Amino acid sequence: MEYLIFIGVLLALSIAMAMDLSWNNVLTNARNEMVFADRHRDYGAFVLRRDYTKRLIMAVIGSVLAFGLAVGLPKIIAALSGEEEVAEVKKIVDVNLDLFEEEKKEEPPPPPVEPPPPVKIESVQFTQLEAVDEPVEEPPPTQETLTETNAGTITQEGEKIDEPPPPVEEAEPQIFTIVEEMPSFPGGEAELFKYLGKNVKYPPMAQDAGITGVVYMTFVVDEHGKVKDPKVLRGIGGGCDEEAIRVVKAMPAWEPGKQRGKPVRVQYNLPIRFTLK
Repeated sequence: MEYLIFIGVLLALSIAMAMDLSWNNVLTNARNEMVFADRHRDYGAFVLRRDYTKRLIMAVIGSVLAFGLAVGLPKIIAALSGEEEVAEVKKIVDVNLDLFEEEKKEEPPPPPVEPPPPVKIESVQFTQLEAVDEPVEEPPPTQETLTETNAGTITQEGEKIDEPPPPVEEAEPQIFTIVEEMPSFPGGEAELFKYLGKNVKYPPMAQDAGITGVVYMTFVVDEHGKVKDPKVLRGIGGGCDEEAIRVVKAMPAWEPGKQRGKPVRVQYNLPIRFTLK
C-alpha cells in the first residue's frame, strides 16, 4: 500500500512538472532554449533537462506495470492452470465429557460407631427422711460426706467430678495514644523512611491514572513491639491504600512504647507518601 502511494505521488509530480509551463519551472523548453542559446546541446545538461520529464513519466509507468504484473502473475497462473484454492474447513466436533468420567464406585457404609460407656460417677444414696417407728438400718449421709461426693439414688464407687471454677474474664490491655516513651522503628525515623522507600511499590493502576498523595495510616504497637490492626485513616485510592496496609503489616518489630517504665500498647499514626517520579 505504501509503495502504491509513493508511485502515485511520483506520477502526480511528473505530470505536474510536465504541465507547468511557467518561468519558475527549470525544465520548461523556453527556459532551456534561452539558457543554452549559445552552447552545445547534443549532450550534457541540456539533454538531461529536456528529457527529464519524459523519462520520469516512463519510469513511473514502468514501475506501476511491473508491480501490477508481480501482484497479478500468481493469480493469472492459477487461473490458467485450473487450480482452485481449497479453503480450510474447521470441523467442530461435540465431545461428550460424560463418557470420560470415571464410574463412581459406591463406597461401603462406614462401620457403626459404638458410643463410649457412660462414666460412672461416685455418689452416695440420699433419700427423703420419713418419720417411722421402725429402726433405720443405714443412717443417711452426713453433710461432711455430701461435700466430698455427689448425692444420688444409690451408693456406688466411681470418678469424682470437680465442678470447674467460673471463668475469669481478662480485661483487655489499655491502648495509649501518648506515653512517656513513644514506640520507635528499629534504627530510628531515618531507617523507617528508608524502609518505606525500599518496600513501597507504586500500584500500576495509580501510576497509569497519575494518582499521587499521602495515605494516612494508623496501627497499634503492642507491648512486645509487634504491629497490629493497621487501618487507613484517609486514603487516595488506585491501590495505594492496599499497598500501604501491606507495607505496614510487613514491618519488623518496633521498640515498644513505655509508660512509667512498663511496655504498653500505643496507637501510632504514620503518613505514607506516593509520588510519581
